[in-house]
Parts: sequence; C-alpha cells; structure tokens
Amino acid sequence: MDIRFIIIAVNFIVGTILIVYGVNLMSTGLEKANTYRMKRCLETLTYNLPLALVTGMILTATVQSSTAITVITVGLVNSGLLNLTQAVGIIYGANIGTTITAQLMSFKLPYAGYIIIGFGLLIAITAKKKSVKNVGWAITGLGLMFTGLNILNSGVPYIKGGKTAIKLFQTYGQNPLIGLVLGIITTMLVHSSSATVGLTIVLFNAGLISFESALGLTLGDNIGTCITAQIASIGTNIPAKRTAWAHTLYNVIGVAIAFVLLMPFSHLIKEITFLLGQDNTRLVANAHTIFNILSALVFLPLTKYYVKFIQWVIPEK
Repeated sequence: MDIRFIIIAVNFIVGTILIVYGVNLMSTGLEKANTYRMKRCLETLTYNLPLALVTGMILTATVQSSTAITVITVGLVNSGLLNLTQAVGIIYGANIGTTITAQLMSFKLPYAGYIIIGFGLLIAITAKKKSVKNVGWAITGLGLMFTGLNILNSGVPYIKGGKTAIKLFQTYGQNPLIGLVLGIITTMLVHSSSATVGLTIVLFNAGLISFESALGLTLGDNIGTCITAQIASIGTNIPAKRTAWAHTLYNVIGVAIAFVLLMPFSHLIKEITFLLGQDNTRLVANAHTIFNILSALVFLPLTKYYVKFIQWVIPEK
C-alpha cells in the first residue's frame, strides 16, 4: 500500500476525530456551566419573536452548540413552558449563533491549539468550582478543534501529490449537488455541523474543491444537523414534535432556495467578503453565517404563516 495513502488516511481520521471531539467537549463544557441560566433565559427572554431570536443567537454563540439550544427548546415546549412561535424564534437565532464556530475555524492559528489545550487542562484540573472546571474543559475542546484543523491541513500536501486522490477531487469535488448530499450525510453521522464546516474550510482553502461545491457541503450541513432535534422529539407531545419539524423544515426550505439561487448566492458571498476586506480563506465561514442571517430575515416576517404551516403538517391527533 502506498505510504502516501496511509498518511492521508491517518491525518484525515485523527484530524476529524479531534475536531468532532473538540467541538463536542467545548459545547458540553459551556452547556454544563450554564444549563440553568440557559433554561431561565429561554423561559423568560422569549416573550416576543425578535427577543426570542436574539436570545437564541446569544445563547448559542455562548455555548457554541445550536443542537444543545434546540434540544433544550424542544424540552421546554414539551413541558408547556414555551409555545411554538417562541421556539421558532429561538431556532432562527440558534442557527445564526452556531456560525461563530465556523468563523473561529477560518482563522489560521498553527500552534495556538496546543497552548489553548494546556491552558484549558490547567483550569480543568486545578479549579475547585465545578462551573470553572467545565469552562476549563470547554477551553480544552477549543484547543483540540484547532489542533484537528492543523492535522487536516498537514495532510493536504500529500493529497495534492497523489494522482488518485487529486483526480478524485477534480472529478467529484466540483459538483455542488454531491457536496450537498455529502454534507447532509456526514453531519447526520457526526451530529456536528461545525465539524463538517471545518472540514469544508480545509478542503476549499487547499484548492481541492470549488467554492460552489463548498457551498453545497455547507448547505447540506444545515440540514444534517436537524437529526438531533428529531431524535430528541421521539416520545414527546405534539407541540414538541412541531418544534423539531419547525427546525428541520426551516433549514430544508432555506437550503432549497439557496441551492436554486446558488450562483447569485455565491457572488453575494464573494462581494460581501471583499467589502469586509477579507481574503478567500474566509469565504466558507462567511457563507455559513450569511446564509443563516438571510434565512432568518426571510422567515421573520412570515413566522405567523410558517407556524400555521407547521401546525398543518403536524396536526393534533
């Protein structure tokens, strides 16, 4: 077996595992440190739609996990503490807040991961308070995420040097539809859109896939991440099931519109990135953020009708 293939495989597996584990450790640590506060905020700061959106966005940016916020929201709806309109507003905001992780991963920090891991472990091991320990583990997760990205990047020269690998990317890495399907499946398997967006950033910045294909992967990530809310809604009441489907159909409809308008959407991302004075390494992260902001802006004035649509899709038994 070609040694180059072994190196590529090892880098891909180790890098991906570190990103997935790092993102999960970061979000779990932050979630544990703030679970009570998050629930209180979701119960009290969501009495109108714009406030629900802002609350969902800030909380998700704080814990770096739209999945955690969505699952908590499903639980609160199931217990009758939130209604569907409030939950939909939270979902709009959560989708925006989760894109902060992609923005962090778009920065090139070659050795920062190791320093962040050391700092996080120091806090986690020496801290007396449980909440501080959880913050330490969250910082460790952030360091593991950056380290995983660096390992993936280190495998890029070997991919470019291999005829079979480069031919594979040249054949399939330019197709947005293939990217969309892979994004959905991969995110469903790893339960983390942030991890698959990180992988997309590495592949695009290395020139292995086109920007349109990277957009397909990123859009697919938004659909794939809905699987967790669907699992969380199993065995719950009708309002909770409606919340899970509101999350899923919101992403599916938004992705469908963006995919139909893929070329104009691609040009828009490039123009905004240029106006912000950023280079092409920020394109994928910006696409993830801008897509979710635009989706919220489109759906916000139509929420009343969207809620009625969800109630029609999931009727009372």
